[in-house]
Amino acid sequence: MADEPRKVARKKGQHTPRAPIGDVRDPESLYHYLQRFSAWQAERQYSPKTVEGREENLRYFIAWLDERGIRRPQEVTKPIIERYQSHLFVYRKKDGQPLSARTQHGHITPIRAWFK
Repeated sequence: MADEPRKVARKKGQHTPRAPIGDVRDPESLYHYLQRFSAWQAERQYSPKTVEGREENLRYFIAWLDERGIRRPQEVTKPIIERYQSHLFVYRKKDGQPLSARTQHGHITPIRAWFK
């Protein structure tokens, strides 16, 4: 039991910092672009839930890209995004079920907003 991580009680509205992903040393990395995109959304009064949800889905995308050696936005092409969409289509949850079309759409939509 002592080795288990302790759950820390959070107050409503408190944000738990997320671990950096990708190459955090490169100021032009996808991670840093994600940070700037989230700040941009907040400055334009996007709902905190929208910003958080988009960030979570984009973090999955960045992790997927990082596994393929893609670390900068300039390296992301339309065929790569299409491959990610195919990945979501064939992906299976722990219970063996595919992602719903709505969930797949939820993962792709923030990418469109990010690269707009």
